[in-house]
Amino acid sequence: MTTSFLNQSQIEHFKEFGFLPPVRILATDEAISLRAEVENFEARHPELAGQLDFKANLILPAVDHLSRDERLLNLMEDLLGPNLLHWNSTFRIKEANTGQHAAWHQDTAYIKLKPFLAICWLALSPATQKSGCLRVIPGSHKWALLSHQEGHDSKSILSRAQFIDEPFDDSTALDIELAPGEVTIINHGIIHSSGLNQSDDRRIGLLMDYLPTHAIKEGPRDTAILVRGEDHFGHFDLENGPVSQDPLENIEHQKRSLEAITQTLYADSEHKPKGLS
Repeated sequence: MTTSFLNQSQIEHFKEFGFLPPVRILATDEAISLRAEVENFEARHPELAGQLDFKANLILPAVDHLSRDERLLNLMEDLLGPNLLHWNSTFRIKEANTGQHAAWHQDTAYIKLKPFLAICWLALSPATQKSGCLRVIPGSHKWALLSHQEGHDSKSILSRAQFIDEPFDDSTALDIELAPGEVTIINHGIIHSSGLNQSDDRRIGLLMDYLPTHAIKEGPRDTAILVRGEDHFGHFDLENGPVSQDPLENIEHQKRSLEAITQTLYADSEHKPKGLS
């Protein structure tokens, strides 16, 4: 029997507003250690930084380990139930004072999944207004899907440089500031964005996507890892974590999953995952 992580008020807030206010998952020193591991990989293999764009959990064993952490899974079980798939881990990093940003968008425009995907946004560096933290419109996960366009903005950190191209009310927009080791969880239908990093540090976010095993995805079959409970539905091809502690030995293993996710996230797109570039 698992231990509940969230109280009923937090669970109801997530259902009503489409996001969970900040909660701590990792101790500060754990977040600092994971950041150091990621930056060590970047420093040793700068030509492979794109491999962390999608399915980073298949490259870095530390990310795979974190995606299965009991503290995180207890939280996700409170929101999604006892049978959980981990679909994807991706880093979203904004360098300081570079103009990098994310325009308003809904992930449901490109991730066709029901009932919904829960995205865990973990801060590995301070995510503040100044550094360009996540910004959401509370309750917008209940709105209809708005019209999106694919862009070619080199400063966009989004997979397709996508943006909403029709008017909508953003008057209730809220910044979600996070300290290293804290997370917010968002419903993938919520309208969200993030501004410029005008701090003196990198803004490093690790996004981990979870779904219940009964969730159904439109389009080609995709891959995911069963991280808790049982899968009685078979809607995803089940994969394992990294094959080696050496990230370089995991690249070929990651490739199949990147090709599968490309058919989903990049359908009819001029873009493709950086890891397949």
